[in-house]
Amino acid sequence: MLDSKVSHTLSVKFGLFEVDLTRSILSRQGIRIKLQEQPFRILALLLQHNGEIVKREQLRQALWPEGTHVNFEGSLNAALKKLRAALQDDAENPRFIETVPRQGYRFLAPVHVINSSAASAPQGQLAGPNNGGESIEVRLRLHPELSPELAEESDWDRKRAARTQRWFDTLLLTAAILFGSWLLFFIVYPVPRPSVQRMTRITHAGRIDEWGGIVSDGTRIFFLEHEGGHWNLMQTSVEGGNAEKLVAPFENTRLFAISPDHSQFVVGQFTRHDDEMPLWLWPVQGGEPRRLGQAVGHDPAWSPDGTQIVFVRGQGLYSIHRDGTQLRELVHVGGRPRTPAWSPDAEHIRVTIDLGEYGAQSLWEMSADGSGGLHPILANGRPSLQANGNWTADGKYFLFSGCERYDCNLWAIRDTWSWFRRSQHGPFPLTSGPDSLHVAIPAQTGSRIFAFSFRSHRELGQIDPATSQFSTLSVDANAEEASVSPDGQVVVYYDRPDGSLWRSRTDGSQRVRLTNAPLQGLSPRWSPKGEQILFTGTRTGQPRQIYAVSWDGGSLTPVLPKGWDGLSADWSPDGYRIVVTMRNQKTHPQYGVYLLEPTTGVLKELRDSKDLIEPRWSPTGRYVAALDNAKHRLVVYDVRKDEWSETASGGLLQAPHWSADGAFIYFQDQLDDEESVFRVEVATRRVERVAGFESVLRGSATQCLFSGVGHDGTIYVMIERGVTDIYALDLDLP
Repeated sequence: MLDSKVSHTLSVKFGLFEVDLTRSILSRQGIRIKLQEQPFRILALLLQHNGEIVKREQLRQALWPEGTHVNFEGSLNAALKKLRAALQDDAENPRFIETVPRQGYRFLAPVHVINSSAASAPQGQLAGPNNGGESIEVRLRLHPELSPELAEESDWDRKRAARTQRWFDTLLLTAAILFGSWLLFFIVYPVPRPSVQRMTRITHAGRIDEWGGIVSDGTRIFFLEHEGGHWNLMQTSVEGGNAEKLVAPFENTRLFAISPDHSQFVVGQFTRHDDEMPLWLWPVQGGEPRRLGQAVGHDPAWSPDGTQIVFVRGQGLYSIHRDGTQLRELVHVGGRPRTPAWSPDAEHIRVTIDLGEYGAQSLWEMSADGSGGLHPILANGRPSLQANGNWTADGKYFLFSGCERYDCNLWAIRDTWSWFRRSQHGPFPLTSGPDSLHVAIPAQTGSRIFAFSFRSHRELGQIDPATSQFSTLSVDANAEEASVSPDGQVVVYYDRPDGSLWRSRTDGSQRVRLTNAPLQGLSPRWSPKGEQILFTGTRTGQPRQIYAVSWDGGSLTPVLPKGWDGLSADWSPDGYRIVVTMRNQKTHPQYGVYLLEPTTGVLKELRDSKDLIEPRWSPTGRYVAALDNAKHRLVVYDVRKDEWSETASGGLLQAPHWSADGAFIYFQDQLDDEESVFRVEVATRRVERVAGFESVLRGSATQCLFSGVGHDGTIYVMIERGVTDIYALDLDLP
């Protein structure tokens, strides 16, 4: 709820709006919005109870005192309609005011409180016939050697010099006045910041996979929808309407870009998001695709003249001619490049570089021919995560997605300079609201862009092994990743807004914060007795450390030796050692699986364990299960035999979990049509399906993430319920 001081403060702010509660003024980016008394009183009451449900009876008492005879329902609905119109809000897809059926209304957006003489310096006089200057006669008397003609010529030269001085003084004064006027205008009236004028929902699918991006040919937009273990290529009008499935050349086809002449698409065939794809040219009007030479990679982009295509492969940025020839590497970077974009003049390329190791992601620029190397375009690093940029059609602005932790919005950089008005480079935030908006694709004309809007929450569920019944546990909706204690009574999870680690009972009670921002606590694991929690701690720009913390809170204990960087870890059955995927940049630069005794620092690398991740120690202590880096294979290490063996395989496997008796390993394949959980018997290598989530995925769930197995065989799963749709944003880009 908003702090009680809101009722006494002068102004509060939410999104792009500001409310002066004292003077009853609503404004948007400094522009006053006309709003009648009753809608404003409703807004003030909702702001005072931000995040809470304001009952209709409360509104009636606030707007119409006892004894007032009025059509309450009609008047209240009319006032709310006017208020939503002023805020450009939609009752069906609210950003600010949510209708809670049969209860009342709730204000959704974050609300912030705003804390307002001439006598001392005589001028020289110009000589002339009427101002006391020397006459010709006087000159002749003083200078008898002069002839009358020379005296007259000298007097004329003197007058001409005086006139020239007057013209020069006038010109100088005029220039000073003009410069002063320009300077005043330049300082006082800068170029306004870009802003969003209107948002229009284009799709109503909800299951869009934003990884597939948005492509437009001017009349249609194309995108991907995820359905079970495959993806459908969809299309709809740029004005909105029903989405239709597009007949694609491959089962899983990603459409990357359209040529400037609108004749060809660049497409790729994939199985997983991280696949390097053979690139193809596919006619817009349909027909057989044609291989783009030897180009294999992702994120291709056309040059403005349509002759070249730049794309990403591994850690390199490559270019190729549209006929498949002239393939060459432009630049090799230290991180993972993504989503290159050409400037409208074809002189520069901007690209997102994900350094990966410590979470840094930023925008860089290079010349189109690769000379001169790369340099960052936002030296101050704000926002902290930058990605998916593109220029507007006129080249005046560069738009990109900027995130601060889990809050993503659209940003703009001004790339042009005005001599007449002061203009800032930026970056400028374009959006701010409860939904995450990112991956902005400018329309080919005008100032309209298309972007993904994403809103979600997660819930932890369990499947009873005896009845196969699904039930939900009362865990915070912001929980991102959860682990249930061995006795099934307590859950530890990290919170989405700031990444901090929390612990609570499975009924939602007794919440305790275990870590604080900026430290993020990932991959929590309970000790065998449920007394301690092991997790991966990350800070932006720093190596990852494995920490141990008591289940009821307290100080954090670093586990890894100095200089080591850890990905994930698990306890040994006795709780005195851990198995961890880690590396040391100086001595062991490649990730491997190690057995570590934290109290003594003694460690042992398991042989042939390079690039294995998610290690899990069996309850018997004999085996260690892990995944390969591509998440295709589940492998098991036999401590006695000192050897690895493949146990199971799949499309996209998630972290394994052991049964209580150590006889089975449970795992999930996210590319299975039902995102099913399987188990494999270690002794026989027999794989069987344990649970599928088809019914849940047919509802509002976008994905189901296997979170563990209880001692009694209970399956725990984190269900993400969210909606991803495409919006058109009309911008004011001065």
